[in-house]
Amino acid sequence: MFEDLLAGLKSLPALAPYSLTLYCRTPSRGEFENCYSLVEDALCRDVARQFFEPNMEVYFQEGTTSVCRYGGGFFGFAIPFRIWSDEFCLVGDGVRDDSIDLWQLAALARSGGGEVFSLFPYVESLCTASLADVEQVAHEVAEEVAKLVEKLSLAPQTPALPPSSPSAAGEPGEEHCDPRLDVVARSLEELDLAKTVTETIGLCCETLVTHFNSPKTAIALRDASGTSFQVSGIWGLPEDLGSIPADAMHLFMAKDRRAKTVLFDAQMRGVLPALQATVCTCFPLRCQDERLGFLALFDVAPAKSDALLISMLAGATAAKLSRIIKDAEQSKENALSQRLMSLTNTLLQVDSKDELYQAILEIAAELIDAMQGSVMLIDKDGQNMHIVFTLGMTLNIARCLPVKVGKGIAGMVAQSGQPLLVNDVEKDSRVAMANRLRFKSKSLICMPLKLKDKIIGVLNLSDKKNLAPFTDADLQVLTSFANLASLMIERTEVLEESERFEQLSVTDALTGLYNRRFLKNRLEEELNRSIRQGLNLTVIFIDLDFFKNYNDLCGHLAGDDALRTTAEIIKASLRDMDIVARYGGEEFCAVLPGTSKVEAMIVAERIRSEIEREIFPGESEIPQVRLTASLGVASFPEDGRTFTALVHASDVALYEAKAGGRNRIVAARTSPGQKETPIPATPPKTSKTLDFNAYLEASVGAKG
Repeated sequence: MFEDLLAGLKSLPALAPYSLTLYCRTPSRGEFENCYSLVEDALCRDVARQFFEPNMEVYFQEGTTSVCRYGGGFFGFAIPFRIWSDEFCLVGDGVRDDSIDLWQLAALARSGGGEVFSLFPYVESLCTASLADVEQVAHEVAEEVAKLVEKLSLAPQTPALPPSSPSAAGEPGEEHCDPRLDVVARSLEELDLAKTVTETIGLCCETLVTHFNSPKTAIALRDASGTSFQVSGIWGLPEDLGSIPADAMHLFMAKDRRAKTVLFDAQMRGVLPALQATVCTCFPLRCQDERLGFLALFDVAPAKSDALLISMLAGATAAKLSRIIKDAEQSKENALSQRLMSLTNTLLQVDSKDELYQAILEIAAELIDAMQGSVMLIDKDGQNMHIVFTLGMTLNIARCLPVKVGKGIAGMVAQSGQPLLVNDVEKDSRVAMANRLRFKSKSLICMPLKLKDKIIGVLNLSDKKNLAPFTDADLQVLTSFANLASLMIERTEVLEESERFEQLSVTDALTGLYNRRFLKNRLEEELNRSIRQGLNLTVIFIDLDFFKNYNDLCGHLAGDDALRTTAEIIKASLRDMDIVARYGGEEFCAVLPGTSKVEAMIVAERIRSEIEREIFPGESEIPQVRLTASLGVASFPEDGRTFTALVHASDVALYEAKAGGRNRIVAARTSPGQKETPIPATPPKTSKTLDFNAYLEASVGAKG
């Protein structure tokens, strides 16, 4: 019955490459046993047996068709079913995936698979299928089994046949194991422990030379740019064999040449002229979809079984190299990230934009070992660039070098927004220019500086310390840093713009002094501090005499110059801690914290006399009009304890100085116990006044 069952199933076209094995468990037996087999490939059947038999109970309990991938990339299916009281499981195997997982095959070898070693010479000859293909076949077989079960369930019950002996069922007899398989398995374990590229290649080479009698062995590895593969002799050949362009790799790695011995023909010799050989066998170093290079054996023709073992070794070597390279790249990226974080903190400490440009250029040069460089910014017109900082050249000379956007190397980068790496300025077709005398090497990097999508300038670096050309790795590092630098430039511009607007909101545009609004806030702050600490505070109001006449006769431009000059005289007469503001028109106000009225009168006299001595533009032509200043002085606490009271007192004193003949100082006097009053529409004419000399005499006399 079982023979007929399997024979009927094997008649299905889709099952032609499959081996079929039926397992049975009757009520008298506790475990599933092999009832009958139709074997296409005995060794593949043995691998399937080791995989499926331990899990037979699981497949039966699940009660559904299972499709599995196992071993080195083999596919198989298990279909559980029941006839009367007997339990069955049909296993189909014998096809493989498109890619052979040699690492898993090596794991099977290490686990003591015994005759599984003999699978290697047959692996490539097996039929291939996709997972979807196997699932479709399993579905068709399950439907046929279901029909058969339905028929048998209606027939009289017959006992299951005893299991056939393995040899009778067509299973393989004793197999002989190649000892080199054990060697390869051990090599794979050692490869797994390798830490460096050199160590990995050394272990691979040792295995090839010692156990496969390779007289000449080389390895080709992809360079950092990915445009070529550097070929090195690792046994019996010169160390440097040259390089293979990526577009010539098909000469060695074409599908019909992989792991096959071919003549080392003229085309191959043209690519690698330093290599003398008759035949070669190349094994790809490939990990998933990543092409790392190849291993090559020259002047030897490995047997098919040896070629499979070497392919397995090459696959494991590629996997290890890929991990090492990725780990190194990750470590490098982490180190760069940490370095950039540190540089961010450094750049955040910079106070001005000029210092930021200097820091950016010096850090960039340090990152790629450049000795010369410059930072160029695009002007507001977008047509020209100017140099704002240099390294290795005089800034004053560099600033005289005109650069137009779109012209020259830096101009091209500024226009395109794309970085430019030049190995030789004289040979690179993109620039093709004679090297200038101030540069020691012919290699340079130009990196655009961007704020969002706007290009604001270019970072130029040249002359590597060892005078070697800059590399793609240098360009990558500089690109990461340029992104950070652009963010720092944007941050600085935002801060400066914010400070500028803040300054505009509290300063007078003409004189640069604080404005009236700022004065009120600061004076109130200083009054509160004086009250808390018991300190004096004095306010001086300064008003230019005859300014309207001067402005009318000499013009508004001269009047503006006079106001700016007066502001400079007042600032020069005060301390850094003092506050001076333009109160309005030609009137100024100075606040002197911690200063008594007597001390403030000395300062006021210094301001008055300096303004009197100053020759303002146009005064010589109008002798009747001379700009002088009248000043009113009021102090806390005797003349007022609030902003309103002090301003009122000093303003009244200023009015009296004007009324008293101008060009003088009047100090406000508040009678003991007098209450502070609001500022009147017109200053009272009865206020007591005091000029500077009289005030000093009175003050000294009182103290005496």
